[in-house]
Amino acid sequence: MIDDRHHDRPAMSRRESAGRARLSEWPEADGWVCNVLLWRGDRLLVLRRAPGGYLGGQWDLPGGKSEPGEEPSAAALRELMEETGLTGTIGPEVAHWSNPDTKGGDFRFHIVTFEAFEHDDADGGTGADGAAESTGVDGTAKPDGHALPEVVLNREHSDYMWATREQLAELPLAWHVDRVLGLRQPPTDE
Repeated sequence: MIDDRHHDRPAMSRRESAGRARLSEWPEADGWVCNVLLWRGDRLLVLRRAPGGYLGGQWDLPGGKSEPGEEPSAAALRELMEETGLTGTIGPEVAHWSNPDTKGGDFRFHIVTFEAFEHDDADGGTGADGAAESTGVDGTAKPDGHALPEVVLNREHSDYMWATREQLAELPLAWHVDRVLGLRQPPTDE
């Protein structure tokens, strides 16, 4: 069964200006939840929350809580590694909201989502000229046929998917993922 107790969180959220997710900009923030959008071609990495936990059974982005004193961008990359075994480089901040505590506490936390670019080989995911290498459409191989790193899940998640927008529309997504995807489209090859 999907935990839907928090389906109304967007109504209590306040959208913040993107590009300001730094501790120095928000000294009053009680906590940070830092997520990443990681695309392979037109497919987004989503993780299924393990049953029985917070948002159990719902599909979520890689991410989690920051450590005390940790910048949100660093927390997002750390969480990507801890939850998937993948490494990357942080890209632009694409969404930022502040929310009341989801468990009824008397504090306000910030949810921030960054685009991330995967490191898929020794040169950090760039070719000889330093330009980012693109990935294959199905999320498993680069255009040159070389395999990309596999996702290795931690115990917080029971499954993962490199999902197209059509697939995402059919999945039970965590409320904050739905909100972010309304703002961001997959990268185009223009």
